[in-house]
Amino acid sequence: MAGPRQPIDLLEYKGNKHLTKAETEARRAAEVKAPPPKSKRVKPPAYLPESLHKKFRALAKQLIEIGILAEIDYDCLARYLLAEQAYLAVTEQVNRAIANQAISLLEDLSKTQTRYFNQCDRAAAALGLTISSRCRLVVPKPPEDEAAGDPMAEMLRERAERRRRA
Repeated sequence: MAGPRQPIDLLEYKGNKHLTKAETEARRAAEVKAPPPKSKRVKPPAYLPESLHKKFRALAKQLIEIGILAEIDYDCLARYLLAEQAYLAVTEQVNRAIANQAISLLEDLSKTQTRYFNQCDRAAAALGLTISSRCRLVVPKPPEDEAAGDPMAEMLRERAERRRRA
């Protein structure tokens, strides 16, 4: 079974796929890239509670800096914050139930907590807020000293650089 489609820059770096220039350009043209936000002032969606606006702006700023957030992703970030807020509220209720030894409430609360945790986790992964999702989003850079002194490796590296710039 084939894995997920990877960006052409990552394929070139890995060197596992040998594509012609025409195939490379066709794949590069077909890649979907969302434009970065138009302004530096990030506006949270209207449905997001005022209490989450500051956190929304802080996270949005960080995600924009690393180049993975566009305006079309603002709703996804808002959904993440809402899911996180709901998860934290239910977790607080679970902690109170444990402290009060209210075992009858604990089963239902823990199921709800699991649902909210899963929502929050999926939204975080979609935004690149988890370690594993960031590793999938970032194109790794080759180590500098790996091929030092190897003329063939240097020639291949220069060729790959020229292709990226073209």
